[in-house]
Order: sequence, then structure tokens, then C-alpha cells
Amino acid sequence: MKINKKKFIFRIIEAVITVVTIIVTVISIEYATKIRGYAAIGGEYLIPIFGLLIILFLEEYLGNEEKKNENRKSNKRRN
Repeated sequence: MKINKKKFIFRIIEAVITVVTIIVTVISIEYATKIRGYAAIGGEYLIPIFGLLIILFLEEYLGNEEKKNENRKSNKRRN
């Protein structure tokens, strides 16, 4: 079985982003609560959405790269 190294690296990066996002969110919620002095909902709850956006951009980039490679292969076959 052939492993696509580029896709594998992207999956590892996405896993790292997910773990880091979760850790940073928990830390920032605790920090914001300590600074405010009371529990409230603020911008720290948007950190997971930011992490998700990064993952979506990576997926889009990987998809575009795969399409370019397929187009190059199909053009070589036609010639």
C-alpha cells in the first residue's frame, strides 16, 4: 500500500492543531475568568472556531494540490 506523504503530514498537522486549540481554549477560559473575577462568555470561546478555520484552509489547499496533480497527469496522457 502506497502512503501519500503529503496527505499524511497534513493529517498530523491537523491533529496537532486540534490538540493545541483545545489546550489553549481551556487555558484562556481559566485565565479570562481569573482576570474578570467571574465566569462569562467572551472571545476565548472563539478559539476552536479559529482552529477549525485553519484546518479547513489546509484541507482546501490539499484538495487544490491534488487537482493540479491530476490535471498534470491527464495532460501528459493526452500528449
